Amino acid sequence: MLLQLAPAAGAAVTAAGRNALITSLLVCFGFIVCTTPCQIVLLVNYANQSVDNSHWFYQFTVVLFDASSCINAFIYAAKYREFQQGVRRLITELSTRLTQQQAEVVMQVESVDTGTGNRQVQSTDV
Repeated sequence: MLLQLAPAAGAAVTAAGRNALITSLLVCFGFIVCTTPCQIVLLVNYANQSVDNSHWFYQFTVVLFDASSCINAFIYAAKYREFQQGVRRLITELSTRLTQQQAEVVMQVESVDTGTGNRQVQSTDV
């Protein structure tokens, strides 16, 4: 026995392993759902030796195929609490920065309107 875990730690490892397995299965299922229609259409087209790339269904399957590359982010967003908290922090930080920038712009506009801005005009004699 190389490593012996306490019963509580063993349960946590089992839960983490189950969670990882479910996430992996979801990722594989998403990949299969997104890529299979395009592959079937291409297989049928090549078997008939006629490739019709202008048909709407073929174009839809290509878009679905491309969507498979970004579907993982949505799976992780739905699955992991740490990911959800990180996204919330990012959105909060971005909104705070935007609010501060908007307040600075309003203050600058108000100071220019009232003539209290720190603008110095140098006159030159021509």
